[in-house]
Amino acid sequence: MSRPKLLAGMVRCNRPLRLLPALSSCMAAAVATGGFGIFYASIWNMSDALSTQRMAMISVFVVTAFSIWLIGHNGLWNPLKGAYDQMRSGLDNAATVITVGVGIAVMYLVIWAMLLAVTLAVVDAEYLAGDVGHSVNFTNYMDIAWLASALGMMGGALGLNFDSESAISEATYTRREYVRRRLAKKREEQD
Repeated sequence: MSRPKLLAGMVRCNRPLRLLPALSSCMAAAVATGGFGIFYASIWNMSDALSTQRMAMISVFVVTAFSIWLIGHNGLWNPLKGAYDQMRSGLDNAATVITVGVGIAVMYLVIWAMLLAVTLAVVDAEYLAGDVGHSVNFTNYMDIAWLASALGMMGGALGLNFDSESAISEATYTRREYVRRRLAKKREEQD
C-alpha cells in the first residue's frame, strides 16, 4: 500500500468531524466572541475594505494557528525517536495534522454559518449601507460573518482550555490508536 493511501485511510479512520463535539466549549467561546464582533462597525468597515484574497489568508492563518495550538496544547504530536519510529511517527503526525486541520476547518465553517444567521438577523441593511457608504447585498453580510468568524476562532482558542484533553485525544484518534498512545504515555511516565 502506498503512503498517501495509508495516510488517507488513517485520516478517514480518525474521523475528523468527531472533534466538533469534543470542542464544544471552544465553539461556544468562538461563537460568543464572533457574535460580539458583529455589533461593531469597525468589523463591518474592515470586512468591506479587505479583499477576498486577504480574507482567505486570514482564514488560513486562523485555522493553521488554531490547529497548531490544539495539537501542542493537547500533546497530540508524536515525538520522533528511532529510525522505524521516525517513519511511523511521521505518518502519525501527518494524519494528526490533517485530521485536526479538517476538523478545525469544518468548525470554522459551522461558526461562519451561525454568525451569518446572526448577522442577517441583527444588522439592518439600511444602517449597514449608511455605515459603509454604499448599497449592500448578501455578500456584505457573508464578509462580516467571515471576518467575525476569524475573530471568534481566536477567542475560541481560549475556550480550548475548558475542553477535556482526553476527550480531544479520543475524538482525534481511532479507539485503537488512542489506547496505544495512552499506554505509551503511561510507560514513559513510569520510566
